[in-house]
Amino acid sequence: MNHPHHLVFVCIGNRNRSPFAEFFFSKLISQRDKQLVDRISVISAGFMPQRMKDKMAILKIGAPNPFFGRTLPQATRTVLLRHGIKVPDVWRSQELTPELVDRAELIITALPDQKNDIARLYPKVADIIFTIREISQWEGYLLQEDYDFNKIPRDGSLWSYVEENFDYVANILSEIEKMLIKAYPNIMIRMGFSKNH
Repeated sequence: MNHPHHLVFVCIGNRNRSPFAEFFFSKLISQRDKQLVDRISVISAGFMPQRMKDKMAILKIGAPNPFFGRTLPQATRTVLLRHGIKVPDVWRSQELTPELVDRAELIITALPDQKNDIARLYPKVADIIFTIREISQWEGYLLQEDYDFNKIPRDGSLWSYVEENFDYVANILSEIEKMLIKAYPNIMIRMGFSKNH
C-alpha cells in the first residue's frame, strides 16, 4: 500500500478553524473521492505567528496554559455535529512540529502571518504553504482573518470569546466551510491528484 499524502491545516490554537477544516475536508474527500480516503491523511495543528504574540504582549493579553493538548470547544463540536461529524472525545489540540512539517505535502494556514513565519522557519517547504484565502482564491473581507483586538473583549475573556462564543465561532467556521468547498479542486491538484487520479 502506498504511503498516505499528508495535508496539514493550521490555525492559532488548533481548536476551531484547523480542526474544523481537518474533519470537514476529510468528509468532503469521502463524499467526492471515496477511493482517496486511505491515500490522503488530513491533520491539523496550531501555530501562533510572532506578530500576534507581540501584539498580545503589548496589550498584556495572556494565553491559556497549557496552550496545546486541549479538547475541542463545544461550539466547534456542535458545528461539526450539524454536518454529521462526531469528533472522538480523545481528540486534543497539537502544536505544529518539525515532524508534521517534514511529512506535509501541503500546508494550509488560516492567516498570512502564519504562512510567512512558517516559511521563514522551514524554508525548504515554503513552496507548499498557502493561506486558505489563496488556495480557495477567495476575495473580500474575512472575519477569520480579522484579529482587531479592539473588536474583541479584552477583560480576560479573549480566548473564551474566540474559542467558545458560539455566534463568533459559527460565523468563522461558515467562512472556512465555503472556502474549503471552493478550494477542493485546487487542494487535490496540489496534493498530486488530477481529476482522473
